[in-house]
Amino acid sequence: MTTKPLSGKVALVTGGARGIGRATAEALADMGADIAIVDIHGGEAASTAAAIAAASGVRAAGAEANVADEAACSTAHARLAGELGDIGILVNNAGIMPQAVEPHHEQPLSNFNEMLAIHIGGAAHFSHLCIPAMRKAGFGRIVNLSSVLGILGLPNRLGYTVAKTGMKGLTRGLAVENARHGITVNAVAPGYILTDVLRDRVERGRLDYHLYAERTPVGRWGRPEEIARVIAFLAHPGSGFITGVVWPVDGGYTMRGDPGEDIGPCDA
Repeated sequence: MTTKPLSGKVALVTGGARGIGRATAEALADMGADIAIVDIHGGEAASTAAAIAAASGVRAAGAEANVADEAACSTAHARLAGELGDIGILVNNAGIMPQAVEPHHEQPLSNFNEMLAIHIGGAAHFSHLCIPAMRKAGFGRIVNLSSVLGILGLPNRLGYTVAKTGMKGLTRGLAVENARHGITVNAVAPGYILTDVLRDRVERGRLDYHLYAERTPVGRWGRPEEIARVIAFLAHPGSGFITGVVWPVDGGYTMRGDPGEDIGPCDA
């Protein structure tokens, strides 16, 4: 029987109960990794882990934690590492969407601070917890979730934009610190992805699907599994010469420079 590339590795995915996080956990399990899921919804983390174990035949476990809470992160990490073994792959996916779409000065500062605490703080907490074992093993893969809004500017979402931009700095700093220890650190910057959360916003009229689909050169939103596929590639043992890179996976959204003309097939 052929050994899968991540057999014997343990992958921890934050915010892994649904959406991109769940798709990523499933992709890593398909590559043979045992799966640790951390989510603020502990029951969903456990049920997702059980479903992945049943479908892929790997070991899997879930734990509840608010990634902005350092003590909760430490408790969850200790429990999962104790049950499954040292974490060799870390996907810092946990995050929240903007609480309000308003100018920065019209929102409470708590909105801004919460964005940084969850996105950047959560990634920093779990990286701090997992890197020592990765260094000891001489192998590690860390993938952080940034966003196209960490590359472009968008009004009325300052906290989210700053947090996702900060993920790039976290990625590059950790990449340089750990490259000589067999640890790579990269980031993925998704475009507009049709997760349950964003689908709900589309259905409630909070987001215009067709507007953003037209702005995207491929003409549609992405799917969670398309982001997961890139994360799984970066987690592969053969991807050890790729580090400190931010990968836009956005259907061309961030490269488009025209003001919105029709870019369909040209007349002959």
